[in-house]
Amino acid sequence: MAKFIRNTMIGLGLSAAAYMIINRKTPKDIVLDAKSYVQDVLDAADDLQSAREEFSDAQSNLQVQLTKAAAVVDEIQTEVDKFQFKLEPHLAIMQKHQNHLQETLDHLAPKE
Repeated sequence: MAKFIRNTMIGLGLSAAAYMIINRKTPKDIVLDAKSYVQDVLDAADDLQSAREEFSDAQSNLQVQLTKAAAVVDEIQTEVDKFQFKLEPHLAIMQKHQNHLQETLDHLAPKE
């Protein structure tokens, strides 16, 4: 087990040395890059959490607005039903007059 750990540490050290040589970085630069990367990840996680909270708030607000809209639609439907009820007698009278006029016109039309 100790041999495995020792070989792993040697591999990590050689990998870090190769990275520094290839990218011309100092150990200080690598530490700064690592800190910057970790900070970027933490900032992204904070942004994600904020976006999740905003989405949740917007979803709740949407539900409230949909409930209000349903109430308004019900009120509109009630008013339409009332108007239809008031309009029906007048439409019946108009239909009666239209039928009478049509019968009169049919009677006055020349017979073939």
